[in-house]
Parts: sequence; structure tokens; C-alpha cells
Amino acid sequence: MIVNRYETKPYFELHFYTVDTFVLWNIGKFAKKIMKKEKYEDLCKWLQKRYLYETIKRETEEWLRKNYDGKKCPLFSSIEIEVINRCNGECPFCPVNRHVDPRKLLKMDEGLYKKIIDELGELKYSGRLALHSNNEPFLDSRIIEFTKYAREKVPKAFLYMYTNGTLLTIDKFNEIIPYLDRIVIDNYDDNLKLHENAKRIHEVCKSSREIDRKVEIHIRKVHEVLDTRGGQSPNNRKRKTYDMSCILPYKQMIIRPDGKTSLCCNDPYGKNTLADLNKMSLKDAWYSKNAERIRYRLRKRRTNIKLCKFCDTIPGPKGY
Repeated sequence: MIVNRYETKPYFELHFYTVDTFVLWNIGKFAKKIMKKEKYEDLCKWLQKRYLYETIKRETEEWLRKNYDGKKCPLFSSIEIEVINRCNGECPFCPVNRHVDPRKLLKMDEGLYKKIIDELGELKYSGRLALHSNNEPFLDSRIIEFTKYAREKVPKAFLYMYTNGTLLTIDKFNEIIPYLDRIVIDNYDDNLKLHENAKRIHEVCKSSREIDRKVEIHIRKVHEVLDTRGGQSPNNRKRKTYDMSCILPYKQMIIRPDGKTSLCCNDPYGKNTLADLNKMSLKDAWYSKNAERIRYRLRKRRTNIKLCKFCDTIPGPKGY
């Protein structure tokens, strides 16, 4: 399936389930009649972002009250394993693009990887399992074997992967796709054209419904401004504090190649290391003192944690 995010209509033009969305929909409907197209589109983006922010803020607060306040935090339901900390992309919005990445090159030890996967199997883990994080997974020649191992040991997990697709030849695609539940190819091109690998994969998808349901090709521009990534994005230096918590440290575990766990997916440099899987189990790492301290402080407000203070990522609990 091809997803072109630039052709997506504003959310409030499509649905209105509550009074708030009904009001937004009517504002948009009236504005469309009196505003120039460019100004109208800017208004749509603002209204959509505002509505999503308020919705996610409410859902996050409800989840935390129900599942965290006065209770032990539930075990993670989303985990990302970064087996190599490199990307071949040049995206100016990314703090680890190939031109600015300050990290020392690391590859995860195969023994450590299998230890992590084996523990997930013992836990009968059935959540989201990603074999990527802040990297391009196909830079590691072991990625197909690692994916196969994860599928065999953690059969109930939703196993998925994000890639820019530039290294994903049709042979590699055919070899890895049986083991994945989903693969998302971020096809970066400022002219919104499919690159050669994406074209070939798209042709395969058209001939197989089973494969097509596993594949999403996202058409994206290289030169665009996205989230600040905790204030670390090279091309977005906006500084704004949101008066809400964040769901990620309560549901997501990020594992770097050295076996250490990060605060969240917006902490590619490991500024907040929560635990070391070389020294403890996944479960012990999740409930480590550092992890629990971060959750306690973040429950109050984002400004309590330096990395989170100006972060404009607002993920909802339903996506993790």
C-alpha cells in the first residue's frame, strides 16, 4: 500500500464524533469559503494539530490514572531493538542523519541479541517488536537472520520494521517478508517519486494480496520540518513546553546496540540511560530505579526532565 501523507485531508473534515470535532469541522467548512487555499490549508493544519493534542492529552491522562497512579507500571507493550546505530539517510530533520551523527559506531553482540529475544519468548511477549530505532536496519548484514530468530522465538509479537528502502533489494525483501507482520518503507524524495527498490516492491505487492497487507510505502519529502525530537532536530529549533505527560516511558522500551536502554525513541544519543541489559533481565531493566524515577518525575510534568522539556512529540497510548 502506498501512503502519500501530502494528500491526506484534514482530520476534522472527515470525522466529527464529539462536540469539539463538530465545532472544528464547522470552522473549517466556513473558512474554506472565505480564505485563500494556502491560508486555509495552514488553518487546517493548526486546527488538526490542536484537536489531536487535546485528544491525546486526555487519553494519556486517562491511561495513567487507570494503569499507573498508585499501581506498578504494566510491563512494556512496545520494544525497539537497534542492532546497529547508523543510518545512510541525509534527512535534515533527523539528529542522526549521516552528516551529523556523533555516535561511535556500534553493532549489537549476537549473544546479547539472542538473550533479549529469548527473554521475550519466556515472557510470552505479544506486543510490538521493532528491529529498528534511530537507524537503518539493513546496514547490518545480519538483519534477516535476526528477524527470523525473533519470529521463531516470539511468535505472538507484532514484528515490524521501518526502513528507507535504499538497501532493500527485491531479493532481501522476498527473504525477510515471510517473518514480518509489517514493513514500512519511508520513500524519501522531494519530487514524491518512488525510488527503484520501492517500485520493484510495489510491483510485487500488486500481485499478492498477502504481501500487500504487510507493506506500507510512505511517500515523504526529504527536506521537511517535523518534530523537534526532544529539541535535537537539526532543522527545528522551536522551544515550546507542553503541559502534559508523555506515554512513552510507561509503554516503550528502547535498546541500543550496547545493550543499554534509553528514555524513549527521541533519545538516540542515550542522554538518559535507564538500565544495562548486559547486567540484568528485561523485566528488571523495566523496573530499574532509573526507569521508575523517570516515570515518577514525568508524571508531574515534562519540564522535570531536561530532554522532555521542549519535546513536541505527543504519542497517544493507543499506538503503543
